[in-house]
Amino acid sequence: MAYQWSAAQAQDIYQKYDIYRSPFRVLANKIGWTVSTGYAATNYKHDLAGFYFYQDGENQLILSKQNELGPVFSGYQHWMSNPTAGEEVNLDDVFDVPYDYLENPVNNPDLRNRQFIGDADTLGLSFSSIASTVPVMASAHYDFQKFRIGLGFQYERHYMTPLKPSVYQEVIRPYEPDFKQTHYIKYFGMMGYEFYEFWDYTFVLEVQLGRAKPGKEINTNAIGIGQNFYTNIGVNIEHNLSEYFRVVIRPSYDIKSYVINLPDASSIRHTNSAFMVQVGISINIPEIPRSPMASDHVQLKHVITDPASGRLMEVRGQPMWKKQNPKVGENHRRLWRYKLKNRRKIDPY
Repeated sequence: MAYQWSAAQAQDIYQKYDIYRSPFRVLANKIGWTVSTGYAATNYKHDLAGFYFYQDGENQLILSKQNELGPVFSGYQHWMSNPTAGEEVNLDDVFDVPYDYLENPVNNPDLRNRQFIGDADTLGLSFSSIASTVPVMASAHYDFQKFRIGLGFQYERHYMTPLKPSVYQEVIRPYEPDFKQTHYIKYFGMMGYEFYEFWDYTFVLEVQLGRAKPGKEINTNAIGIGQNFYTNIGVNIEHNLSEYFRVVIRPSYDIKSYVINLPDASSIRHTNSAFMVQVGISINIPEIPRSPMASDHVQLKHVITDPASGRLMEVRGQPMWKKQNPKVGENHRRLWRYKLKNRRKIDPY
């Protein structure tokens, strides 16, 4: 009620004294614009439950357990991005060796580079790694009291590392994707709520919902329908340097995954969730212009007579980027006459 009364009272003052404000600037001031970048650790992971896993000195292949195993293994490679049929391989008996039987043949150096095949369900086999990620985000939002809605765009560059096996690491090699790096392009809508404010800091809980499109390194034709959705939950920590300019730090957690369909109609889900920290700036276009009079050094918002039109207009005395305590206002720590650009002037004013 108090907020509504204050807004109505301010509107009455503008009408009463016929103080001009540009309708376009007043509307544009309601929109906040944010750009940021930072670092993310993306956890690429997939579980091979429901598959047979095969490895030899050159290949790593998987085959759905819907297929029966025979003397020839016909599996699929590149199951993380672009699954294709691997070479057919004849399965050898690793225990049939031309020397005395060993109690633990897996530890025999002569057998380490030979074939390994196992049921991933029995082994509990999965692969995972952390990919360094660089996100760049741009967004626009509208604030209504303590609520926030908006739209945004984010570009991410992912730098891949080999995925380590969860078991038998002395035998199973890390899985190497067939690409060294890739990117994601995200489009999202956002909803937020300002849950805490302390002096010139504002804390906003923010949720992003949208679509994440992978780069050409991942075959989008192999991705299941409806697998591009993602959710991001984060907290915007905003340092309000002025009414129009803020520095933003945003820690967040990104939840996303995709399903790759193999040629034999089986599928495997890959998760690539991420923890992110982004730093950027957020601005609102001022609803009133700077004073057109060079001699006007009034810091607070005030009303002048426009030299060009002769009508009353509201202006501000500070540039939008200058640090201003939002509670009480703030003078520059160094007086005008002592600024470097004015030191040699007889009359700096």
